[in-house]
Amino acid sequence: MPKTKTVCRFMLFFIMVMFLTGCWDRGELEDKSYVIGLGLDRSKQEGKIKVTMLLANPEVGSLQGGGGSTEKAREIISFDANDFIAAKATANSVISRSISYELLRIFIVSEEFARDPIFTSTFFEVLKDKEIRLNSYLAISKEKAAEYFLKNKPRMETRPHKYFQFMVDHGIENGLIPDSTLFRYFQSAERETDLFLAMYTTAKRLDNPRIQREDEYMAGELNATGELDDTQFIGSAVFKKGVMIDKLTGQETRTVNILDDTTNIKDILVNIPDPFLDDSNKQIAARIMKTRGNKIKMNLKGIRPKILITIPLEFEIMSNPSKTNYSNEKNRQKLRKHIAEHIEKMNEDLLKKSQTKLKGVPYPLPLYAKKYFRTIQEYKKFNWAKSYLRADIHVKAKITIVDYGKETNRPIKVGQ
Repeated sequence: MPKTKTVCRFMLFFIMVMFLTGCWDRGELEDKSYVIGLGLDRSKQEGKIKVTMLLANPEVGSLQGGGGSTEKAREIISFDANDFIAAKATANSVISRSISYELLRIFIVSEEFARDPIFTSTFFEVLKDKEIRLNSYLAISKEKAAEYFLKNKPRMETRPHKYFQFMVDHGIENGLIPDSTLFRYFQSAERETDLFLAMYTTAKRLDNPRIQREDEYMAGELNATGELDDTQFIGSAVFKKGVMIDKLTGQETRTVNILDDTTNIKDILVNIPDPFLDDSNKQIAARIMKTRGNKIKMNLKGIRPKILITIPLEFEIMSNPSKTNYSNEKNRQKLRKHIAEHIEKMNEDLLKKSQTKLKGVPYPLPLYAKKYFRTIQEYKKFNWAKSYLRADIHVKAKITIVDYGKETNRPIKVGQ
């Protein structure tokens, strides 16, 4: 009996010691410097790349650091390196704190480097670093990434991680930029049957940009004035087999996002030509809501495969330039038909461009084709990449207008 008590005491002692060792590998927040954005450029020296790190100070703006901290919210460092993984050790020669990729939010790659065939082999190093999460985003900058980070100085958000989080999340919800996570990039590069879209951005605005519709711009083309940051996120860069080949405007990117059921777009605001006015400049403001997935039917037999895509969309009419009486059923039918034709034309024009210019579909449409084949061998023999280019594609928009807006009378003329 005494031996049993002794054994129990020793076991209890060891159990208590095990709980006490739970903090042996703890790390202090102030001991690390977190990379929020990582920029990649082509280096002047052959075989190397230029790495730019946007480092955030976690204490600035936090309760622990207090509101009166005199430390900088960010630091930017650029240097040449063999790869961006071992570059963490090199950066510690000038940065006092330990470099970490645990909170890495976004990769900024210059358009020049993204079009280089060596970009794919360089960027695949991402998969070898356990700190880098695949839900981080890939963005393409018009200028060099090092220049982009230096010119990007948000006025409202001093904390860089919050700035990129808000810009990316709201841009995806509005449909003006794609949901370009690293996971999607590597999936598309591995399949080689569809194209990948990465968000397009720049911190350099054009001098005299042409005024266009609200979603037809590319990053840098929106002539916004006032006290604001010059950085813009709109449009997308098109990748084929991991290398950039072209660009799409905000409108074209939004069209792809509506076609792609895997993109999380809640509701978007658009302008549509008013069918009751001859003036094309007078347009209706509307909110598009996508609450259901698209329906896709394919007939892949024969020389020209046939594809029918049905897009169910709900609309809220926000303005009425022509002062049309929408309580009239004929007017409602005319409006629904006009919106459907407008949506169908935009989608078919984009898909035609993807067949003739891009030489590939800019979202995972090939995944819907697999169910029409009994085996993987039959699917590979079909050769989607070539068959898609000669496919006969039609888009049908199923429009439901849930709100026609507030009914207003014609404005009274001055003097009456």
